[in-house]
Amino acid sequence: MNRDAYAHVARIGKAISSGNRLELLELLAQAEQSVDSLSRLSGMGVTTVSAHLQVLKGAGLVRTRRDGTRIHYRLAGPEVAGLFVAMKNMAARVLPGLSAIDGEKDSGSGRDDSVPLIRTIEEIREAYMLDVRPAHEYQAGHYPGAASIPLDGLASRIGEVPRDRRVIVYCRGEFCLLARDAARLMRGQGIDAYAMDEGVLEWRASGDVDLTATA
Repeated sequence: MNRDAYAHVARIGKAISSGNRLELLELLAQAEQSVDSLSRLSGMGVTTVSAHLQVLKGAGLVRTRRDGTRIHYRLAGPEVAGLFVAMKNMAARVLPGLSAIDGEKDSGSGRDDSVPLIRTIEEIREAYMLDVRPAHEYQAGHYPGAASIPLDGLASRIGEVPRDRRVIVYCRGEFCLLARDAARLMRGQGIDAYAMDEGVLEWRASGDVDLTATA
């Protein structure tokens, strides 16, 4: 038996055994990010983020690019997103009820998530697609033809959303609550809004969506 091979696979398993590191991988599936950016988006301290990234890099899951004094991180390839999604799907099978909605309820928010979900790509034809992730993530890759209104600016830009079409909102992935929060806000304004039950993480993993990047 090749024990070195087993050890390396185990090293990858150890690298992804942290929920915080999985969150960082999901963020890196959206766009190349600096340590400062990942710290801001995740709410983790810069030192903590840097330590987690070194573990992920040591396992070959992320790569780096230097720009002057700043180092940018990215996924080593779409198969890393695929590994995350495979783990998530396995967790859903062996831990019944696991979902972003359950996570929201368990968080103590006390909210009942009544936002209807869109679960397949086939359901989104003729709809107005809205990306509510931060602008730099949208620019790095988005659903073709989707509009960009980051969640933190949606309330002030609600007039840009059409009221004569079904609106489908997506964000980073199944565990991301941005789309649900956005759809809930719009439904409160009388807009026929739905949230995607998947997002950029799943699309990068499957290759089912040819994500569009903008300069």
